[in-house]
Amino acid sequence: MPTSARSASSSRPRRRRSSRSEPADVPPDTGPAGPVREGWMAQRRGEQAARADWLLGVHAVTAALEAGRSIDLIWIQKGRRDRRLQRIVERAADRNVPVRFVPRENLERIASGRPHNGVAARTAPRSFVSVEELVRPAGEAGRLILLDGVTDPHNVGAVIRSAAAFGIDGVILAGPGVPPLGGAVAAAAAGHLERVPVARAKVAGDTLRTLREAGYWALGAEAGGTPLWAVRPPDRWVLALGSEGRGLRAKTRAFLDDTLAIPMKPGVESLNVSVAAAILAYALTEAGRSDQSGP
Repeated sequence: MPTSARSASSSRPRRRRSSRSEPADVPPDTGPAGPVREGWMAQRRGEQAARADWLLGVHAVTAALEAGRSIDLIWIQKGRRDRRLQRIVERAADRNVPVRFVPRENLERIASGRPHNGVAARTAPRSFVSVEELVRPAGEAGRLILLDGVTDPHNVGAVIRSAAAFGIDGVILAGPGVPPLGGAVAAAAAGHLERVPVARAKVAGDTLRTLREAGYWALGAEAGGTPLWAVRPPDRWVLALGSEGRGLRAKTRAFLDDTLAIPMKPGVESLNVSVAAAILAYALTEAGRSDQSGP
């Protein structure tokens, strides 16, 4: 009978469960030195390496070493002959940074399709500075770039690279979803992340208001703005750019002193934000030099 069956089952002594439970990621029924466990541990190490923050490529790794960045490990591709890689090994030895020569597959795994040139360095993401640290003392010229809602790490890195090329004092990343200063950002910056200080801000409009109070002229890239060739910037300016699809937010535009536009042929609605930043940064810095040199 069903009732008696339940009674018989309930009368049996229940097996005590251990109060300790194995972590979900530990493979069952494997000894500490068994081949299954060893293979699993190798896989785990690979997964951890893939999740770590890595600088990829000769330029990024060399710049980090020269800047004294904290690096705990460098991987170099086995059998790859390159004088630049040898110089990295020598610099790493000077700083007591361990170097391991690994198969190409290891580098390919952490690069996830990005170019690595046979070298990668594991490091903590670079820290952001404060906006106040970017403000020049009163009476000095100042040039800044503010990105409003730009979250793509490749675009951010490319803008940082342009900022280094044209002598911009710093870059401000405003809004949610700001990428960390490592990985794809460092790769797109091509070694120039160490040369340009980068600040993070919650709200672009509040940051522009602060900079205006410090004497900066707030310029925004907007279609329909003043043609770039007609703009004569003052000594202190901040250039604000939005994402390619949305542009500057309405709340951000409310804190602008002027807008400027890049003249383009009909049919072209917009440029990638990193391309626009490079064109505008070059034009504004050159306009400032022309004004200083006089007629």
